[in-house]
Amino acid sequence: MTTVSERLGHTNAAMTLNIYTHLWPDSEERTRAAVDKAYADQSADAQPQVDEAA
Repeated sequence: MTTVSERLGHTNAAMTLNIYTHLWPDSEERTRAAVDKAYADQSADAQPQVDEAA
């Protein structure tokens, strides 16, 4: 974000965020969904595998 701020001529990253945050109104929900999916995938991978042939 710092590089973007510099390229846009803003004094700091907070200024850039204040100006452009409205462009990503659903980013919080997308982030939450991505984290939930990552935890679900991790939990599924951690489940012991059952050997049906045994």
